[in-house]
Amino acid sequence: MEGQELKDGKARVRSLLITPLERRGMERRRAVRLEEHQVFLASLEARLAYMQAEKLVALAEVVERHGTGKLKTIWPTEISIMNWARLLQVPPASESRLVRTYLQSGAGRAAREGGFLVELFTYLKKWGAPPNDYSMAEIRKEADWNRGKLAAIGRAVASGRATASETQWQQGYLKTEARCLDIINAKEKVGA
Repeated sequence: MEGQELKDGKARVRSLLITPLERRGMERRRAVRLEEHQVFLASLEARLAYMQAEKLVALAEVVERHGTGKLKTIWPTEISIMNWARLLQVPPASESRLVRTYLQSGAGRAAREGGFLVELFTYLKKWGAPPNDYSMAEIRKEADWNRGKLAAIGRAVASGRATASETQWQQGYLKTEARCLDIINAKEKVGA
């Protein structure tokens, strides 16, 4: 997300989350200087810019309910707000720093070359952490199974016997793979 789309997203966060909460009495922590609080709010704007309007309105209710301090009018931590936001609307993969940087690293290139890029991507999205050795073995097993499924569906499509759900699964898998390659290629273009 960049350019006008990012500006629009930030403005949406400001108008649907930050401004309404401030109007209702949400305050900065006493020990936090005004400049630090403004940095906190700007970070929220940037990190939540991907969210849809109705999800931001719902998030404002959650944040209000979880205000801290004696009167429950102090902003919760950025981590708490981001965790609640992810429960309401998962950020696109391209917006997740973990997914983007992991796929753009040597591990992502190895996954592309090893044929388990989609499965690695799915794991990162689901767990929000890099895989350990056991998880990598499971990712590779899943990739082997998916390759077999793709081949079987390809044969079914070629012979005209593929079901709608099979072609839908195939298209979804290939779309996810293209998305992963776009993330990797974005880094390679910058590095070129």
